[in-house]
Amino acid sequence: MDEETQRLYEQGNRARLDGDYASAQPLLEQAVRRCPDAAECWWALGHVLLNTGEFDRAIARFTKACELEPANVRFLLDLAKTLEMLGEYDQARPYLERIIELAPESREAVEARKNLSYY
Repeated sequence: MDEETQRLYEQGNRARLDGDYASAQPLLEQAVRRCPDAAECWWALGHVLLNTGEFDRAIARFTKACELEPANVRFLLDLAKTLEMLGEYDQARPYLERIIELAPESREAVEARKNLSYY
């Protein structure tokens, strides 16, 4: 990621963390356009969309982040939790199982096991 894209990501992510989704969204959209292989930009944009009620678009952004970094358990867990929130348990299951497979002792795996226990 070049310096300008990094700056856009950092500003957008800071705005996201501050709850300023109106400012965060265009910054993160610029970042993903400039560097479509930057999984963290897709992930952060997914959170903005999730928090603004654009669930289908959020899932698409989380999915893209997971495609770019398939071993990132944080990205996998956020995608699974979003799917669960929408009642898509069958779609969430493989992501939760993958987390346990990748990092069985991680905080994400503990949460994945707990969520799977409800199915």
